[in-house]
Amino acid sequence: MIAPDNFAALLAIVFGLAWLGFWSERNRIARKLPGVVWILAGAALLSNLRVIPHNSPLYDFIGGYVMPIAIPLLLYKATFAKILGESGRVLPLFFIGAVGVCAGAIIGCQLLDLGQFGPHIAATYAAAWIGGMTDMVAMAEITNLPADTFAVAVSASAPVSVIGLMILVSLPNMAFVRRRIPSPIIDAQSGDTQATDDGVVAQLNLAHMAGALALSAAICWAGNWLAATAGHHNYGLFVITLITVLIANVFPGPMRALKGDFELGMFAMYLFFAVIGAGTDVTAFLTSAPVYFVFGLIIILVHIAIVLLATRLLKSDLAEGIIGSGANIVGAAAAAGIATSKEWKSLVTPAIATGMLGKAIANFFGVAVFRLLS
Repeated sequence: MIAPDNFAALLAIVFGLAWLGFWSERNRIARKLPGVVWILAGAALLSNLRVIPHNSPLYDFIGGYVMPIAIPLLLYKATFAKILGESGRVLPLFFIGAVGVCAGAIIGCQLLDLGQFGPHIAATYAAAWIGGMTDMVAMAEITNLPADTFAVAVSASAPVSVIGLMILVSLPNMAFVRRRIPSPIIDAQSGDTQATDDGVVAQLNLAHMAGALALSAAICWAGNWLAATAGHHNYGLFVITLITVLIANVFPGPMRALKGDFELGMFAMYLFFAVIGAGTDVTAFLTSAPVYFVFGLIIILVHIAIVLLATRLLKSDLAEGIIGSGANIVGAAAAAGIATSKEWKSLVTPAIATGMLGKAIANFFGVAVFRLLS
């Protein structure tokens, strides 16, 4: 119905899908699924019903220019001093969990036939479940994973993340786990208070947002130029991440004072997810997604098993192990949500801190997995 060169109509659809993602996260029923899932599913539905095209120059622009600019915006506050200072005993479990993700990716890649892009998928999933969707996108670019394969991989990973989240929140209720891994934090939870983020409005500053965009564009230019100069053009997003983390740690004050940068980055990423969803071919999903789903499930199960074993051997608290694992596989916001919903108030900040760390280091783990399997 909408031609690939009808940019105004396509922008209306893409912006509308981004709105759907943000709206779903504030709706009591819809937020049971991540906003990204709603965006991907909505875009895929529209494209497979022939309402919008699978390919368009607008999609290429968003993927080639808008998405890279989003990465620095999401990492301006990834300061290692704050992360290391607030992560406490969760940090070692988080790092062990990251290794567990990589181990699961390697094991799964050996057990299943993922085709010619097996190492690419393994590296992309490893980055995704250590850092998040931003790192998954970056790793797909770094490894040159085709867009259609990436779209299928993203679609298959979403239900796996939901399953992983369900396992984590269920662990405190599993008697055989509680008997083997004690948890004074769980035992001492009060149950008399309830926290919610309903009604919280992000602070926005147009001057800060304009400056953050300008800096992000400059970082993208420098990162791509350095990568091309070194003869590794595909590593542009990797270098962009390095530069941003360096700036965040050298100038923590100005970066911390920015208002609206993270929200702007999320909006840009949601536009990119809409484009990814639009490029999803349902036929390809039905033929390829099941093996990716099983692969992702292997990664998550191996990861959780390793974290629980480490929690027991290190004599850590089960709640700390759950948050360390959650910071890996579902991200800072969801991990903090677990801590809040379980009333583990002392673990909310470590959840956010280690989740931020994951975004900064995930691509390093992803590249290591890719190199090892290649």
